[in-house]
Amino acid sequence: MPLGGGYGIRLFAGFAGIVLVMLLVSAAVFFSLFGGYRDDIDRSELRTAGNALSVEIVRILRRAADYDREQLVTLIREQAEHAGLIVILTDGGGHVIQGFEPRQGINDGRTGIDYAELAKKDDVSGWYDHKLHIGGEWRPSLVRVLIPPGATGRAGDGVLMAVTFGDERSFGSVDELVGRLVVSGLAGLVTAVVIAMILSRQLMRPLEALTGVVRRFGPDRYDMRAAETGPTQVRELAAAFNAMADRVSDNERAMRGFIADVSHELRTPLTSIRGFVEALRDGTVTDPERQASSLEVVHDETQRMLRMIEQLLDLSRLEAGQSRLSRSRIDLRELFAYVEAMFGSRAADEGVELRIEIAEDSPTIEADYDRLVQVLNNLLDNAMRHTSAGSVMVSARASEDGLEITVADTGDGIAPDDLNRLFDRFWQPESRTGPGAGLGLAISREIVRAHGGRISAASEPGRGTTITVWLPES
Repeated sequence: MPLGGGYGIRLFAGFAGIVLVMLLVSAAVFFSLFGGYRDDIDRSELRTAGNALSVEIVRILRRAADYDREQLVTLIREQAEHAGLIVILTDGGGHVIQGFEPRQGINDGRTGIDYAELAKKDDVSGWYDHKLHIGGEWRPSLVRVLIPPGATGRAGDGVLMAVTFGDERSFGSVDELVGRLVVSGLAGLVTAVVIAMILSRQLMRPLEALTGVVRRFGPDRYDMRAAETGPTQVRELAAAFNAMADRVSDNERAMRGFIADVSHELRTPLTSIRGFVEALRDGTVTDPERQASSLEVVHDETQRMLRMIEQLLDLSRLEAGQSRLSRSRIDLRELFAYVEAMFGSRAADEGVELRIEIAEDSPTIEADYDRLVQVLNNLLDNAMRHTSAGSVMVSARASEDGLEITVADTGDGIAPDDLNRLFDRFWQPESRTGPGAGLGLAISREIVRAHGGRISAASEPGRGTTITVWLPES
């Protein structure tokens, strides 16, 4: 099952590695715990077998020195072979009892068990851990002192009994489980590998699909979108890519529209300039007054193109965040007085009433004074051009922890379908009058955004338009 590139292989290796580490740790913990558990079981088995055998041994030893050694040896050998044990009896001096020959060949030798020390213990009926040197190796064993009933002295009258497992079984061994554990571990590892491959493939499939979409996304394929499927992180990545693709597509359309709009706006003055220049060059216009008039038109159209280019450059810097603001504390009365001085004469000449209102609760803000003048100039210029009679009011008041400035007119108004295009570059209503390329409101919006504010418009055809600018309080 293919896993894709390096990420898929690393993902699979990570899953498999985690499972392998878990198996190894589990095995280590199991063997550690099982070792102590088996030791307890083995001691219990030795103790059980030893207790049963010790009863018979003590019965034979009742006659003290006159016990039947041959009967004792036979009994021990039979019981030892039946239980798979090695049983050794020593006398008080630690020597193996005469006539007892265990299968390891210990006969009349020393076992290293200190009978005297064990005989001194208060509870000589208990079992104690020890080790026997049998067949060239030390084996864990249990030992206890056996004292016949009626014996007068522990050290001289009793014998010492040691029991351990025979050759076919080691004390506390887990060898019989190793094979089964290895087989079960390998089976678990294979299962984990298969599951890791399936999980890796499930995680990689949406990533591979997303990668394919990203590779194909580009010119003439801006409509490509990724399927938002798979794990949460992959869905979020696909959603982020789709959002980015939407912005890229919008920017691409805006750029193409921008180029088309600029070409359209420049074509008119250039065509006019070209016509007049060709007429002057060809001698079609010979009258001095007409020549002067033609040159005036060429001059005006040239100035118009220069203003448009300057506005476009200004708008581009604002949209790119490259236009720095020179912030200072704004005196609203000074600002509005300046605007009123600029538009007062024009309003009077056009028969429009210009009103200025500043609420007492208007907060103080810090902003770029020249940029705010530019915004108000654009808004008032539009309001005056579309208000042939009536009034234009500029007001300021506190609103939502900030300053709200409104420019309201009683002019032509804007159709609802066109209202959402009001701040688009180069857009102008069909009823426009006077010069302009439709960049003033677009520039105003970017200036307001650069201050951390917002701008909106409300209008009703035949009743006027209100532009609202909100700026955060300093």
